[in-house]
Order: sequence, then structure tokens, then C-alpha cells
Amino acid sequence: MSKVFINDFITLLVAIDPIGTVPLLAAMTRSMKPEARSDLVRRGVLIATLVLLGFAIFGNFLLRSMGISFSSFRIAGGIILFIVGLQMVFQNHGDDLRHTHEETGGRDLAVFPVALPYIAGPGAMLATMVQTQGLLESPMMFASKIGALLLVMILTLLTLISSVRLIKILGNTGSEVIGRVMGILLAALAAESVVRGVMEALGRTPL
Repeated sequence: MSKVFINDFITLLVAIDPIGTVPLLAAMTRSMKPEARSDLVRRGVLIATLVLLGFAIFGNFLLRSMGISFSSFRIAGGIILFIVGLQMVFQNHGDDLRHTHEETGGRDLAVFPVALPYIAGPGAMLATMVQTQGLLESPMMFASKIGALLLVMILTLLTLISSVRLIKILGNTGSEVIGRVMGILLAALAAESVVRGVMEALGRTPL
């Protein structure tokens, strides 16, 4: 592997943060059957991969065509993440998040919140767009960036599939506690994203 590929891989791995998603997924799916949980993870990772690939190819063009800056995108993503974090803290996970697509009247948990924003969050989208900016004219470099992204998504899939073991170890009470703690951390991360976006918009360097 080249140094650039390794750097891209590490950057995307940190941005997507599959390890950090494990407690969130464990808290949300603790009452699901293993087969349903695995299917949810597979679909969530697939959807997130397609979304990030779309941002890699069309993201920069889309933002420019709509007159949206990276800082505004970061602020909007932070607000969405903050709402998700509050839901994790205050909602009854057992009543609201464990149901399947049919039980939630059409709401597919693989889409929200697993794929968006747990896996393909604003940080991951931003990192993907930054890495692939202006590289469509260079097929080899672009292919290297996409290869790093796909490798990270494969690792994410394997990591989240293994969350079944974590759920068994933690039990319902442990998953409930971790889910609410992670909700607080997610809200804090979202607030940091908004602050950075505002500082970038004002032309200041984030701390």
C-alpha cells in the first residue's frame, strides 16, 4: 500500500468511526433477533457505502451548484446529529428503536439512523468529498481513494456484525446505560461540529 492510500484509509476510518458506532447499535438493537440485527447491519452498511460513493462522485459539484459551503454543510450536519443524540438520551429505546421496518409504519432503521447518520455522518461525507475533490480527471488517484473507502466500509461491516457479542456481554441494562451515555457524547460531538462550522464561516481557525 502506498503512503497516500494508508493516509486516506486512516482518515476515513477515523471519520466513520465503526468502533464508536458499536455501542449505539448495541443499545438500539438489543431486543432484536440476531438474524434481524445482522440483516439491519448489512443493509445499513450497504446504504451508507452508496451514499458516500455518491458524495465522492457528485458531492463537490452538488454543493457548488447549490451555493453551499463546507462550513454550512458542517453546521447542518451537526444540528441533525444533535437531534439524534437528544433522542438517544431521552427516548425509550425499547419502545422506539427496536422495531422492524414494518412495525414502524415504513421507517427503515437501516436508513435512519444506522446508515445516516451513524455510519455516513456529516464528518464522513465531508472527509470523502475533501479527499476526492478534483480527482475525477485522474482515474488512478480517484480509484485509490474509492478503494480506501471500500476497505473501511468492509471493516465497518465486520465490526458492527461483531456487536452481537457485545450485546450479550452488556445485557439490557448495560446497553441502556451505554446508549444514553453515547447519546450525550454524540450531542457533544454535534455541538463541536456546529462550532467548527461557525468558526470556519467567520474565517477563524477552529481550536
